[in-house]
This record gives sequence, C-alpha cells and structure tokens, in this order.
Amino acid sequence: MKKIYTLALTLFATAFTGCSDTFLDTNPTDQPSEVVIYSSLENLRLEINGIHRRMVSQAGSNQGLGGEPGYIISRETLGDDMTWKSNTWHQSTHQWKAHRSATNDVCSLPWRYYYYWVLGANLVLENLPPFEEIDPDLHDGLKGEALCFRAFAHFHLVQLYAKRFAAGESNDNPGVPYRLSSETVPQARHTVSEVYQFINRDLDDAIVLLQNYDPEDAPNADRRTHFTLETAYALKARVALTQQDYEVAANTARQALSLSKAQGYQLMQGDELLHGFATIGSSTKETLWAALTKTDQTVYFYSFYAYMSWNYGSTAIRQGVKAISLDTYDKLPPPTDLRRQWWDTEGKSDDLPASNYAAYPGQNRKFRAISTGDAVGHYPYLRIAELYLVLTEALVRQGLDAEAQTVLTEFALTRDPEYQASNTGDALIEEIMNQRRLELWGEGFRWFDLKRLNLPLERKGTNFDIAFCGLLEVPAGDPLWQYAIPQKELDANPLMTTNE
Repeated sequence: MKKIYTLALTLFATAFTGCSDTFLDTNPTDQPSEVVIYSSLENLRLEINGIHRRMVSQAGSNQGLGGEPGYIISRETLGDDMTWKSNTWHQSTHQWKAHRSATNDVCSLPWRYYYYWVLGANLVLENLPPFEEIDPDLHDGLKGEALCFRAFAHFHLVQLYAKRFAAGESNDNPGVPYRLSSETVPQARHTVSEVYQFINRDLDDAIVLLQNYDPEDAPNADRRTHFTLETAYALKARVALTQQDYEVAANTARQALSLSKAQGYQLMQGDELLHGFATIGSSTKETLWAALTKTDQTVYFYSFYAYMSWNYGSTAIRQGVKAISLDTYDKLPPPTDLRRQWWDTEGKSDDLPASNYAAYPGQNRKFRAISTGDAVGHYPYLRIAELYLVLTEALVRQGLDAEAQTVLTEFALTRDPEYQASNTGDALIEEIMNQRRLELWGEGFRWFDLKRLNLPLERKGTNFDIAFCGLLEVPAGDPLWQYAIPQKELDANPLMTTNE
C-alpha cells in the first residue's frame, strides 16, 4: 500500500501549504500551514476541521466524485430505487461496470480519500499526547473526533471493497487494511471480522472520550460540523445494524436519539420537508452531522446538487434529472404523506426551470439547488430521521413489534399527519424498510442496505430502461457486490495479493 498511502500523505501535506482569511475559523473551512499543524491543541483542532472540510472538495479528477457526497451518488446509482434518462455522468456505475474496474475513478478515488482521512486522523492521534494536561476535555474531544473519522472511513471501505458481514459466520474473508498509524509501509488486508472489531473499538473509545466535549466552546463553531457524543452513538448504531446486531443497534440508536433531542434536534415536518435540502442546516433542526458549506465555498460542478438536484443548470441535470423507481414510489403511504411531493411521477415539463430540461416520469423534487446557477449547498451526512428508522428496524427484527410501532408512529406522523402503524411481523418489517427507502432516497443507503441484508438487486420500476441502465437484476452474494481494489494499490503493495 506504500505508493497509494504515501500519495495520501503528500496530498494531506499539500492541503496545508497556505493560510486563508479563514485560518482561525473553528468551523471546517480551510486548513492551516504545515509549519504550525502540531504546535498546539488549537492547531490540531484546525486539522480536524480541515478533514471535515475536505470531505466536500474538488479533489481528484472526476467532477461527479466531489468527495463523500459524490461517493454517495455512486452508491445510489447502483441501487434499485433511482434511475434517470440520457445523461452519461454516472451511467457506467448505474450499469454496474465502473465499480468493477480497478482503473476507474469510481474505485480509486474513494479508496484514496478514505485512507487520506484515516491518515489525517492518525496524525492527530499521534500528535495529541503532549497536550493532554493542558486542556483534558479538548484533548479528549479531538481524540474522539479522530477515532470517529478513522472508524467512519474504514466502515465505508470494508462495505465497498469486501464481502458483507454475515452475523453468526466467521467473516474471515479478506476485508481492507485497518490503518492504526501514519506509517506508509505496505499492509495486508485484515479480515472482515477484524475490521469490524477495530471499527467498534474506535467508536467505543470515542464515546468515552466525547462525554465532556462541546465543539461549540470555540468561537463561531457549529457542533453539526463535528463528531460529537450523539453522532458517535449514531455511527455505532449504523455499524451494529450492518452487522445485524439488532440489540446493540437499538440501544445505541435510542441513546443517540435521547442525546440529540437534549441538544434541540428534531424531525422535520410540514413545509420543512420541502426546503430542498440545500439549506437543511438553516431551515431545519434535523441534521446531526453535515457539510454546512458556505456560499463562498463553491466546488462548482463537483457539487452534489450539480447531479442530484432537479433545477441546477448543469448538463447532468438538464438531460437527466434523477428519478425514483416508479415501483418504489408505489410503496409510498397514502396521499396525506408530504413526501409524495418529493417526486413528480408524471414527468411534467411545466415545473422545470426551462424547456431544455428533459421530462421523465418519477423525477425528484427532493433535492433543490439554491438556484439554476448556484450549486453551493449543505449536505446532511446524518439526520435524526435515520436514527428513528434504525431503531424501528432493530426493534422489529428482535420481535418487539409494539415498541417498533410506537417509534415508527412518532416518526411517520411528522411526514403524514394521519399515519398510524398497525402492521405486525413480516408486514411491519416491510413497512419499515419501505419507509427507509423513501425517506433516505438519494442519500447513499439503499445499495448498502441490499448488501447487508443479502438481497438481490431487482429493478422493477417501469421507468428503468435496460438500454440505459444496463441490467435489471444481480443475485445476492454475486462478486459484483464488491468494488474492485485499485490496480495501483495492487501493483504497489505486495501484501495485497487478492482482488475478489
């Protein structure tokens, strides 16, 4: 792994080559000079801020992969809930080709930049000890944030580049290297089981360290642009759900919800659901962790909203507004559910910004750019809605139907004022999964959900065009469910001997 990881080290150092006017801003905006990175706790805080900031960037050579939001788009195109018409951006991923090519950006950029974030986290961890006695709460908080970054990045890597974690099995198949230091020596793949052990250890340690940490102690800081105790518990719940450890998933999701409500977070309702997400941080109180991108921080055509909105003036939008599978849309609750307004099932052209936008059945109205000429926008990595859905699923899969109904009703009433959960057993599981598909549409979960549950891809909607999307079915467990490890990594790392 030396070449790729060394490249990440070079990229990381390059990011610190200059100071901007925002050098002392404690929100993630820019990164400090390499000279001062490790000289104080405040500068280590800036380094953590910089990693958060670089999660949305123009890094890499592919406009459609502008950091984590771009990788989320890639995952969505692999699923069974989203399609579009004509435009070729992300089409090869939609066809299940790009993620299987070891030389394609879809494989190489997530690998490079997740490890880039791991490297940044490890550098923070290695340089924190001298400052432990100066400000214990800040020291522990920054350490907790770094551990969350390390766990988050490896969690995505193992889901992408390895087989699924199967509860009750050995899971001794090859995972990914879990990097515990900033050393750039080649490293073999840990097993899937080992990777999840490291992820959980890092999150458990972070939960202890973040107990007394408040990032808003710094001037102008916003806790939603940092890892906090509530987000650490939420990530733990996300991981446990993936491991089919439903007791832990329920307990940690419940704890995350309790902490979040105490901080003033609450579910969107009414007109808040229709704000278009680009201003979710200022329009609602639902986001726990987000990129609250400022108006002067545009990444131009690398932006999420340049591909996933319905109104931005990019070619990708004009030729192919992303659409929900009409089969998935049919699973929506009754007309009183406000989320029905997130999609136009008829593909009308009269509500598009101009006549040169292609109309297509199922086009989304969920994501709206600030304007046809402005792609700057917030991106929510973690919403309180997800916690409700994790908790309900974890409860029902333990046979706790009554508790699941109560939580689901609390959640769904904010979307549909006439909702009442009444199903039980398998019907309740199906209802919860449909709620999850609809609520989190376009936010990067569906492909991961299919994989963790060992379900096949079945694109049933009539607006899937096989000539465009390439395939309609992929069996569960097929090798196609794994991203290819980048060829440069295989060439550089003699310990990386397999690319299953």
